[in-house]
Amino acid sequence: MSHSSKKFVVIVTILITVITLGFSLILVLNSLKEAEFIIDEQESILEITGMYKKTILIDQNTEINLVSPITITKRTNGSSTGDIKKGYFTLEGDLAVYLNLGDSSLDWIEIINGDDYYYINYKAESDTLQLLQDLIDLQS
Repeated sequence: MSHSSKKFVVIVTILITVITLGFSLILVLNSLKEAEFIIDEQESILEITGMYKKTILIDQNTEINLVSPITITKRTNGSSTGDIKKGYFTLEGDLAVYLNLGDSSLDWIEIINGDDYYYINYKAESDTLQLLQDLIDLQS
């Protein structure tokens, strides 16, 4: 292999490594970023921002509760960095759910809409309680 060929291989290897590390860093930073929970009163929906976006219809048939943390048994398609959980997981009892938790060790807002289960919270308990009240008010 000639000197210029070796140089090309090294440059390509470095470039691929830098791109891979950059992509990984972006994914990690996005998974650590707290989601926004936006209530659209006109449409009666809750919009969740971030990597695992979700739009949830809130109507009279939607159950909304505050629950203690539930044991997570499996991550099926999501990110899990410490107490931050986002995406699709399985809870005890083999229940498939969507989680968007700023802190999985604090109480969760449970939203049950038909067969779909959603669990959300903020890193701050006071923000979670305010969101819970706003969702209950939306339902009224």
